[in-house]
Amino acid sequence: MQKVIWLMILCTLCACQGETEGSQGENFVEQVNKVAETIQDDSDALQFFQNPVKPLPPKFELFPSGSVQPKGWILKMMQQDLQEGLVGALSQLYPGIKADDLYNTARRGGMEDIPEMGDLVLTGAAWEKSIMWWNAETIGNWWDGFVRHAFLTQDAAAIEQSHAIVDNLLQSQAQDGYIGIYKSNLRYQHEGSNGELWAQTTAFRTLLAYYEFTQKVEVLAAVEKAMSVTMKAYGEEGRNPFYLKNAFGGVTHGLMLTDVCETLYRITGKKMYQDYATYLYKAFSTYNINRSFNDMRYPYLLEKDSLFEGHAVHTYEHIRSLTQAYYSTGYPELEQAYQNMLAKLETCLLPSGAGHGNEWISKLEAHPDHTASEYCSMLELRNSYGSILQKTGDLQFADRAEKLTYNAMLGARNSNGSAITYSKPDNCYIMDGKHHEEGETRDDPRYKYSPTHSEPAVCCTPNYGRNLPYFVEQMWMKTSDGVAALLYGPSQLSTAIEGANLSIEQLTNYPLSDEVTFTITLDRPTTFSLLLRKPAWTTSIESDAPLGEVTEGYYTLRKEWRDGDKISIRFQNEVKIKSANNQEKYLQRGPLVYAFEIEHREESIKEYGYRNFQDYYCFPIEENLEGLVLPEAQTFNWKTDLQAQTFHESEIFLECKLSNAEQEEKTLRLVPMGKTILRKVTFPAL
Repeated sequence: MQKVIWLMILCTLCACQGETEGSQGENFVEQVNKVAETIQDDSDALQFFQNPVKPLPPKFELFPSGSVQPKGWILKMMQQDLQEGLVGALSQLYPGIKADDLYNTARRGGMEDIPEMGDLVLTGAAWEKSIMWWNAETIGNWWDGFVRHAFLTQDAAAIEQSHAIVDNLLQSQAQDGYIGIYKSNLRYQHEGSNGELWAQTTAFRTLLAYYEFTQKVEVLAAVEKAMSVTMKAYGEEGRNPFYLKNAFGGVTHGLMLTDVCETLYRITGKKMYQDYATYLYKAFSTYNINRSFNDMRYPYLLEKDSLFEGHAVHTYEHIRSLTQAYYSTGYPELEQAYQNMLAKLETCLLPSGAGHGNEWISKLEAHPDHTASEYCSMLELRNSYGSILQKTGDLQFADRAEKLTYNAMLGARNSNGSAITYSKPDNCYIMDGKHHEEGETRDDPRYKYSPTHSEPAVCCTPNYGRNLPYFVEQMWMKTSDGVAALLYGPSQLSTAIEGANLSIEQLTNYPLSDEVTFTITLDRPTTFSLLLRKPAWTTSIESDAPLGEVTEGYYTLRKEWRDGDKISIRFQNEVKIKSANNQEKYLQRGPLVYAFEIEHREESIKEYGYRNFQDYYCFPIEENLEGLVLPEAQTFNWKTDLQAQTFHESEIFLECKLSNAEQEEKTLRLVPMGKTILRKVTFPAL
């Protein structure tokens, strides 16, 4: 009965299209529907895929999930997010996670199967047919983050809940191996927008992480069986999954089955998964469907001097697919596309390290006041940096990953993890449900703090749960003869090397302090290489042991290591005055960008009736900085925090001086922007 009522409502909305105002906001509706009138076949531009491949050897290899454990303030933040914050509570706050068993008993066979969608207001627009798959993104990404939090924090109750999630997925598997959200009448038979590959991606990422945490072989077997069904239906001998009459976000999100293929290749060593990921990128590049979702198509990347214009999260996640295809083939054509991608990306980057995009990049260059960053986009860009780092070994991407995580991503979270922003600019003067730009405002539900963001989409909050688990996983990687510390922060690697059991812990409050001690545990003396990254912002590294010369950004320590060995290092970082795209300057020391924290008051706009979770706006209690500029010739005072137990309780700060036209000075105390709600990051400079 409920489904019939919902279908009647949807039909009524379609009949009244244009009369109902949707909940997505004006900017979304203007951008989403850029479906081509005719499908352009770019096969001729892709003939090089028939050439012999010359794969490029990756610099590093990821360790299995669970090999790197969070410690220190990162562990405390993850525990808080799981036990008190939105990561653990999202299934209570957004009941659709529990009520919509879309992979099992509530599979989709048609529009009559669209579930209740919380606060989402529909208008009958063509793109809204994609609502059929939306919960697969919400639920699958929440599963992925929740399961990783459960095992990485060793939370017994959450681990039990993870077992139940995976058991239900395994029970959903059809006799032929299919795991997904569609009934048999729709599987692999879509003529238009669908979430076939995307729903599988979010579920399989969860299952493979769970497999690596538990080593339950039946889980890996289930994913491989399901993948064989998909690879047959959507492969060289089957249908191109991107040849469709129309498409919205779910279709091209499906390109991220690349993540699953790369994980399966790492686990099993079966080259067919790597080959299938390359096929997906070629298939994606063959047909232009909807310009809003395909900035990374090969033909578009040949336009080096054009700006990205698509849906930001698609653009940033698809970087991984392009990079995978380039490295697995070695094609010079894809190398050029990769280099063009990097050049285009530069125009998108903000002082915080985020790539801009309040949903859309829209051919805009990053601006700290006017171009905000969506949380999903930040996560996908950061994970793409990790993927590029793993393949190329280029340490600029480690620097970028740290900067983005410790500034923009933490700066979207409130202090107790009960809410995040969907979108937020670097210079954030107010969060009132509106986009502010040069005196003009427009309604946008993304500009607030919320544990769900259920009006536009419950996408950013599930992805928030994936942030720290993926970041921790990228901190350490394998080398040909040892291990590499690529991202700094409190963590512990556990692995086997040369037949010995090895554990290396980073004892540190980094980035709240400049000091890191590596403590080594071994069950027998073993010779291997330990690579330590030298960040680009560090002038030198002091150590209590000889580090030798820096080669390609790494110190390499090769020796026979013994149980109990320790190495302590201290980064020598200076305050850097850096340029922003609004003709102003900002201050960075180490990976941290500093901001003037604007005092604010909060106004609750929605209560959830569950603990103290709420949606709320933030209004400034302003301090007047008008007429003050940042002199570049000055001495800065800063304080690091060696003892901080949590990121938000740290007492780290940087003091600088601003002056006015009369040369009167004002001292400002700045804090890491990752600790701020409202803030000013950039300042006029002399």
